[in-house]
Amino acid sequence: MASVLFIDGVLPSFPHPERGWRVLRILKAIAEAGHRVVYLLLQGERYEIYRPVFEEAGIEFMVEKGARICRQGPVKCRVVGLDQLVQEVPFHLACIHFAANALACIPVIRRHSPRTRIAVDTVDLAHIRLWREALVTGRQEKVVEAYRHWEMETAVFRQADAVIAVTPLEAKMISRLAPGVKTVVIPVIADAWPQVNPFSSRQGLLYVGNFFHPPNADAVFYLVYHIWPHLQKALPGVDLYIVGHNPPREIRDRAADGIKVTGYVPSLAPYFEQCRLMVAPIRYGAGIKTKIVEAMAAGLPVVTTSMGAEGMGLQPGENVLVADDPVSFSRAVATLYQNQSLWERLSQKGREHVRRYYSFPVVAPAIYSLLSS
Repeated sequence: MASVLFIDGVLPSFPHPERGWRVLRILKAIAEAGHRVVYLLLQGERYEIYRPVFEEAGIEFMVEKGARICRQGPVKCRVVGLDQLVQEVPFHLACIHFAANALACIPVIRRHSPRTRIAVDTVDLAHIRLWREALVTGRQEKVVEAYRHWEMETAVFRQADAVIAVTPLEAKMISRLAPGVKTVVIPVIADAWPQVNPFSSRQGLLYVGNFFHPPNADAVFYLVYHIWPHLQKALPGVDLYIVGHNPPREIRDRAADGIKVTGYVPSLAPYFEQCRLMVAPIRYGAGIKTKIVEAMAAGLPVVTTSMGAEGMGLQPGENVLVADDPVSFSRAVATLYQNQSLWERLSQKGREHVRRYYSFPVVAPAIYSLLSS
């Protein structure tokens, strides 16, 4: 049995833990394989709602003694310093979520537990995302920020024993930044739905996003101000549901004329069941677009951009529709919305794609490979 330490900076901002969260599913898989798994949180906000979910999965939950919340009052789980923890437990593997957290944690682990192997879970390549944001928005300060993240990510990856990417494309990018360092692809894990509501029982368009993430906020502005006017003409009377945490005020103010802004919802399942398709007009970003994988798993066809489909092995016209300007995007949405045979093909092929690339049996070998030398 191996001992695995997973170090995270902050928990998601959602008011309820999501059991399909990628981190939780990865760690649960390792724990179910018989290994000891310890989750160490560097900042403890919301620990009290997430801790029970981790513990139910057989994962030990701890908070770093330097966390802000530890200075505010008693914490109802073990509080420990990273240096103390890695000296107490001979961890086989320490996996660190995000390169920025790894920058501070790697020296501590190397100093106090030199035999522990270190993996960095990138989630996405921040310097790529920021560079693309600069290109799309024209914000010059993002160029400087992108360069600083490139320097940081390059330095961190070269100090690690392994780096985790979420797409094969980003794994290749990481290999160029850190030649000789092992790369492992662990995408999101999704379960294809066994049954899907028929085309005829569905109405409306769906957009999903956590709007604290800038690419999601940019995409919803692009959707509402540039694509929606065309869709109102092409699909009169069809509603657009904008679902997700922290929607921008300007978007909330547009909650009329067929736009329904829900804010955070505890489950996306009702929207996946009732809407006819998902729209994801993403203009910049990196990593994998979880919302697209989850929609396809539910049999909900997706119209997205080349950026949204990047790195996922999707085939336009076969399991997704892709368009990169407002007019073409709105035409693709209108066509899919009204064409039942196309809808049924994309729904079926989307679920097949999820089974082939994102189901647990497919992803599990990559997870377990982290424990090999």
